[in-house]
Amino acid sequence: MYISKKNILGIHKWLGLIAGLFVLVMAVSGSLLVFDDEIEHYIQRDVIHLNENKGSINMDAAYQSIQQKYPDWGVRITHIPESPSRAIEAQVRRSDEVRRILYVNPTNGTILRDIDGNQTYSYWLLNLHYKLHAGFAGELVLFLAGLCFVGSLLTGFWFYRKSIWRVLTFKIRPRFRNLQRSSSELHRTIGVWALLLNLIMALTGMFLSLIVVGTNTYNFIQGEEKQTPNPPSINVSINNLLEESRTNVAGFTPTYIEMPTAPRKSITIFGRMDTDWSIHYKFSNHIEYDPKTGAETERFLIREKHWSYNILSISYPLHFGNWGGIFIKFLYCMAGLAPPILSITGFVIWQQRRKRRKQIAQLSHKE
Repeated sequence: MYISKKNILGIHKWLGLIAGLFVLVMAVSGSLLVFDDEIEHYIQRDVIHLNENKGSINMDAAYQSIQQKYPDWGVRITHIPESPSRAIEAQVRRSDEVRRILYVNPTNGTILRDIDGNQTYSYWLLNLHYKLHAGFAGELVLFLAGLCFVGSLLTGFWFYRKSIWRVLTFKIRPRFRNLQRSSSELHRTIGVWALLLNLIMALTGMFLSLIVVGTNTYNFIQGEEKQTPNPPSINVSINNLLEESRTNVAGFTPTYIEMPTAPRKSITIFGRMDTDWSIHYKFSNHIEYDPKTGAETERFLIREKHWSYNILSISYPLHFGNWGGIFIKFLYCMAGLAPPILSITGFVIWQQRRKRRKQIAQLSHKE
């Protein structure tokens, strides 16, 4: 079936207009989320860096201290320090989505700071980016907006396909004259240069959003409720398990620990393998241990799994740009600011063309 250039342009226009407002929110929040770790660490820098702290890292003392204060909460060690001069970071969670962020002295387990995890910069932005602070309804709206944005990118690619290479090689340079011409030139230039990254971010964002929406929809249909944490007693040393994970799995570096929230659950140590790509997610590998005996119960290494697991593993880093250092983050931040500009310039182009058509219609009527 033949589709004219005018029809493609019309589809591109309406998809861009529908997605525009939501893309603005997602793009700005996403650009800031690229640097969420750096910003959070700067805010909490006075308690994260313990330059005069000496001794050995004692994860067992840290866990005991956390569990004494929060006995019926799920515990996750989100940062395992390499030296005593860096605080342990942990999260405690309840079934009602209440969470707290803890900074713990790595040598004696003293809780140095205890803050509301739902009020942090990162969580507030992430909730805005994924849910518009509107729960499941916000998730669904952003998923549909993401569909529109992907459609807008694809139709824009088709519309500018013959000039993409010339724009990238500067054979076509933007010329700013009147409002309509300037908007059109800016729209084309920014759209072409940011096309690949925006398409990657849009597709991975839709994929991640689909997982979230699908999971929540399934839980709603099944009527499943989140269980109240009931952590079992831990009869093994976390320090020993960390050392065992490094020794028994060559090339494994622990980065995150999820403590069991029910009697039959395991201690799960997540980490990176030296065979991982830099773009693999930090949760791509994990080893599970029995909390009573310390016996290994499961081992999941991404290098041994089907290629489909790799797609899932790289989706989050590809979406947020936290995989290639500060340069990649800066690149993602700049590309993330392109969609709002495209929405604004696209709206101006549409408005100016509409205004011009009215003027032509009025002149024809007078004649």
